[in-house]
Amino acid sequence: MRLEHPNIHYINSWIAEGFDPCSDGIPVPDIIFAFPPCTLMSQSGAKHGRDTEDLEAAYQMAKCAEILGNRYNCPWMVENPVGKLSTNWRKPNHYFDPYQYGGHLTGDEEVMHPRMPAFDGYTKKTCIWSGNGFIMPEKNPGPINIGKFWGWAYLGGKSARTKQLRSLTPRGFAIAVYEANHIFKKAIS
Repeated sequence: MRLEHPNIHYINSWIAEGFDPCSDGIPVPDIIFAFPPCTLMSQSGAKHGRDTEDLEAAYQMAKCAEILGNRYNCPWMVENPVGKLSTNWRKPNHYFDPYQYGGHLTGDEEVMHPRMPAFDGYTKKTCIWSGNGFIMPEKNPGPINIGKFWGWAYLGGKSARTKQLRSLTPRGFAIAVYEANHIFKKAIS
């Protein structure tokens, strides 16, 4: 899903190990995020069969975030659920469940599905690999925790939309990461 926002600028550029943003007129990054396809690496995705080349591409996407973060001396973060990335790359630096950052939400946010709980009030153990000064935000739980992952409980099928809904980055976590790392960046500037 492509979000439109004045502070989001989409750049159509192939990013790989040799990528140099300056040669494409792209500013040097302040922070790097990677979200490799979780369907390929999650435990639940194993039952759908995985192509070795697709798996390798997903691993390289995660590793590329670290390589570029080190090259440009900026913080980086990779998000993925518990799964193959820990086995085929390295153990994560942090774990969290979405409800643990629900306190960053008001409960009035637009939902992507009617069964999606307010305040990201669900569990789905998620891993964070990070480095170069990335700040993992303090947990700030919201008032709701349904104690299960809503995506598995209420979404059937395996359509592209269902996969997308199941793989959404929790909104409260995204806000918390922005606040923790944006404030840090301003403090050292």
